[in-house]
Order: sequence, then C-alpha cells, then structure tokens
Amino acid sequence: MRRALVTLVVGEAYRRRFAAHAAPALRAYAKAHGLSLVVLDRLLDDSDIGRSRSPAWQKCLIFRHPKLRACGQVAWLDADILARPDAPSVFAGVAPEAFGAVDHFGSPTPEVFARARATIRDYQARHGITAADEATPRAFYGRYGYADGPDRVAQTGVLVLSPEAHGPLLEAAYREGRRPDGREMLFEMRPLSWHLLRGSPVHWLDPRFNTLWSTALFAHYPFLADPDFRAAWRERPDLFVDLKARCLAACHAGAHFLHFAGTAEDMAAFRPPTP
Repeated sequence: MRRALVTLVVGEAYRRRFAAHAAPALRAYAKAHGLSLVVLDRLLDDSDIGRSRSPAWQKCLIFRHPKLRACGQVAWLDADILARPDAPSVFAGVAPEAFGAVDHFGSPTPEVFARARATIRDYQARHGITAADEATPRAFYGRYGYADGPDRVAQTGVLVLSPEAHGPLLEAAYREGRRPDGREMLFEMRPLSWHLLRGSPVHWLDPRFNTLWSTALFAHYPFLADPDFRAAWRERPDLFVDLKARCLAACHAGAHFLHFAGTAEDMAAFRPPTP
C-alpha cells in the first residue's frame, strides 16, 4: 500500500522554522519507513474563506491534492512537530477504514492531562486570564455549538487517514462555521474531531505519537512558565535556555513525535541529540 506523510508550511517565517527544526528529522523518519513526504507550501483553498482562516484548516482538504488521493493511507503531521527518526511506524495497526489519532484528554494519561489542565487554570487565574472551562469532551464540543458529541476528543495534530473513508468527513468539517476561527477555538480541531469520530471507526494511537510539549511543560516543568522564576535568570538567559533545552530533551526522549502546539517558539530551544 502506498503511504505518505504530509504537512503544510505557509509563510516565510513558518518555512524557515520548519526547515531549521522539523524538516531534517521528518525526512529521516519518512526514509526509515519507506514513506513519501509531501510538504505543501500553499493553500489548497485560496478563496476568501481559505485566506480568512488559519492555515490549520487546510488539513481538511489534503485529499484534493492528486498525489495524496493516490495513496492508500496518509499521515498528517502539523509542521510544529519534531519526529524521532527511530520511532515506529505511525501507520502500524491502523486499518484503512479507521482513522488514527491520539486521545486528547488521555494524553499521555488522563491523570497527567488533568494535572496539566489544573496547573494551566491556576496560572491563568493568577495572571487575570479568563478562559472557558472545558473539563469534559461534552464541554469541549459544546463550545463550538454541538449539542451532542462523542465522549472522546481526537487531537488533530497527528492523523492517519485514507482518501475514500475520510475525505468526505474532512470536507464536511471544513464547511463548518458555527464559531469564528481563532486560537481559543483551536482552529479546526473541534469540528474535525467531531466529524471523524461520528463518521468513522477510530484506532487510538499510542500517545507518544502526539506528545504535547504544553502538557509536559505544565505537568512536569511549570517553573519554566513562571514569570518570577524566569526573572531570577534575567542576568543569565543562556542558563535558562540551557535548562529549558534539558527539559525538552527529557520530554523528546520519551516521545515518538513531540508537538509544539501553541508553543512553537520553544522549538528553537531544542537541541537534537548527538548521534
């Protein structure tokens, strides 16, 4: 079966970051598993709707690309993901009729995710940041306007898909517009997860295939986000960067794909392990 990895990089700043930090490992991972690598560098929908939304929505349109329509299965990876070249195949065990994804509320475990959420909410409260409470999948989908929904949430930064089974579901998600696009809505994630889980069987991937640095940060290294802690290193920013690099290395060592969703600036602090 022909398989491919696909990502999207639009805009010069994003292209430079992808080339510097993500591309080398992703190419090595693709080569290790005999996969094609397709890096889209322009919007698949260049209409007013496509340009008015985050490029993240374009993942819903990947099967408009002829090279990807010809594949039996495709793995979508957000461009802010560091793949480990020695990681196992993300396609392993995923039947073509099912889609593969990591359970958002259960990654890396429900307990660690909940601890990270609690720390984030405490941080927001201490800094006067108002945020909606989305402690359950029902609340997560309800915020987008769904009165009903699945009891789990697919984290859409990594998805294993097939054209025939999932192309129509992705297109249906793209047509959604119940809420304005924005970071607090997580762009396409709510409607895409909703349509995929309601319309397709799911193969839940090992959480290591979508290890969120933000979850690890607030669950294990919350001091890195503490302004008072950062201020203490003001005279030696190099030492603070070194500390963050060591925390990132520990997180990366336990991941297959390390995802910097919402924290892409931290990609620059990561130091690839020496072969």
